[in-house]
Amino acid sequence: MSLHVEFRTQAMTDASHDRPAILHSLFDIADGVAEADFKQALEAFFEHLRAKGFARSLRIMRRKPLPEFGARLPDFAYYAAIEFHDLGCEQACYDYVAENSEPVRVLHHAMNSRVRRGAQFFVSADV
Repeated sequence: MSLHVEFRTQAMTDASHDRPAILHSLFDIADGVAEADFKQALEAFFEHLRAKGFARSLRIMRRKPLPEFGARLPDFAYYAAIEFHDLGCEQACYDYVAENSEPVRVLHHAMNSRVRRGAQFFVSADV
């Protein structure tokens, strides 16, 4: 486990280990990729994570920028959230995907190949 992952997990675990955790993603779909094609790839990836017992819900939304609000946010058109049972499940899922073995490798690549570089991610949990 890397120091970054260990620190992130420890800091969040102290206050909220038994509460749901959410992976937030801010991104744009790659040029030439249809929204429906990306959504299908994301849903296939999510369903695999759900079947493995890691994730429990998924939301994907299109951003509507508001003038004069959100000026410090990175530029993005889409937001996705994957909810996990708790931080332990989120970390186990992260480790599973990082192993880069089949079948998750193909599903993760199919989804990521439809996203423009520069996506931003963060994990949150209730306090």
